Amino acid sequence: MTLTQIEYVLAVAKEGSFRGAADSRFVSQPALSTQIHKLEDELGVLIFDRSQSPIRPTKIGALIIEQAKVLQNEALRIPELVQTQKHGLVGELSVGAIPTISPYLVPQFLKSFNAKYSKIDISISELTTHTCLKHLEQEEIDVAILATKEDEKRFVQEKLFDEEFLLFVNKENKLLKKKTILTADINLKDLWLLEEGHCLSDQIVSACQLRQDVSQLPGHLNFKIGNLESLRLLVQENFGYTLLPYLATLKLNLKEKKLLRAFADNKPQRTIYLTLRRGYLKEALVKALKTEILGSLPK
Repeated sequence: MTLTQIEYVLAVAKEGSFRGAADSRFVSQPALSTQIHKLEDELGVLIFDRSQSPIRPTKIGALIIEQAKVLQNEALRIPELVQTQKHGLVGELSVGAIPTISPYLVPQFLKSFNAKYSKIDISISELTTHTCLKHLEQEEIDVAILATKEDEKRFVQEKLFDEEFLLFVNKENKLLKKKTILTADINLKDLWLLEEGHCLSDQIVSACQLRQDVSQLPGHLNFKIGNLESLRLLVQENFGYTLLPYLATLKLNLKEKKLLRAFADNKPQRTIYLTLRRGYLKEALVKALKTEILGSLPK
């Protein structure tokens, strides 16, 4: 068994065809097929069912592929370690961040990260939770910044911080007269949330136990809101209130900050995680990212 054979097996599993795998590895299809046949002969099993299109692994093949991923990742750690020892932290780091975190957290650490780690080319994409997880599994990003707990069998998660939610209230709403808010004060008909099914909305509903029926809508308006800024402006210019994560309130002007109220009981909050696929590489770069994020947070 060779690392080349492992590489070719994983390429076929990813591409679903020998032709696609060969093209992705820049080798001829006969050369790739020969190596996989040799491995199957050595192991005495068929790794792929060639009768299907796209090609799928056999039952034993699926187990071999999972172990092959581990072997390849461990092998790739060797040049990574050598490179770090010779040149320090250098390379590329691709990060996905969900839209309710990205615009508020990334500006906190990006400038200092670039200044401190000038040899790391960092790219950050604003993606939904589902897309982040998909890109992690397909190795299109190295790490994701998420606000949800994920399957421990598929992903590794490192906690960054807990973030409190604050109530953002329209200036004419009676709740603005209170210094702090109780969850019992919340009127569902006045509460605006992001579009149903959004992870932030799910967290708020769960944390505050506010809605039995999340289809209840303020003012009987079916307005599908996809980002926090639209939500905040809607409340500010119309009626009702919404909940904003703490980092989203830092750049509000003084007039807008006067519309914020904290909860006195059952404080709603979310946990922010660095999320990686199991067997992830670039460990030193990920550690540097985590350190810089934590160092950039307001006290």
